[in-house]
Amino acid sequence: MKKLIFCCLVLLMGACKDDKKDPEPETDYATSFVGVYETTTVEGGITSNYKWDITTEAKNKLNIKYTKATKVTISGTTINLTQEYPLVEVKTTAQDNFEVNEKVNVTQNTGEALSVRLSGLGSRIVNGSGVSQINITLKSSEASSGAPNEEVYLEFKKK
Repeated sequence: MKKLIFCCLVLLMGACKDDKKDPEPETDYATSFVGVYETTTVEGGITSNYKWDITTEAKNKLNIKYTKATKVTISGTTINLTQEYPLVEVKTTAQDNFEVNEKVNVTQNTGEALSVRLSGLGSRIVNGSGVSQINITLKSSEASSGAPNEEVYLEFKKK
């Protein structure tokens, strides 16, 4: 009789067990990227200051206000160009990675219209100084004017 009661209890416990497991919610990696990142490059009389102001409004999706301020000095004359690239479809692909792949309408201080496709895979690391930074090889192409494609490696440091 004890064995029969024990078997019934085991069956009853097995029947009451919840086989439905709630799916784990998708982790939101976007919030860990939020902040302002900057870098400067100097090459052959051209100085470019890059700034990324990163925010997020949706899970695993970044909005980046990308500003590039270029200063060119030629024969004692300085020319300044400021460009703003509103990136709104940047997707985080892992805890420390994201992907840029979108066509953007660039706002320039010259007033000229410019539309480019930007693409690249960004990785966040902590550098030797303990500062968070984003490394990316950013590719841009602008087919409408026939301008050559550009590829630049950048290391944005968090401010």
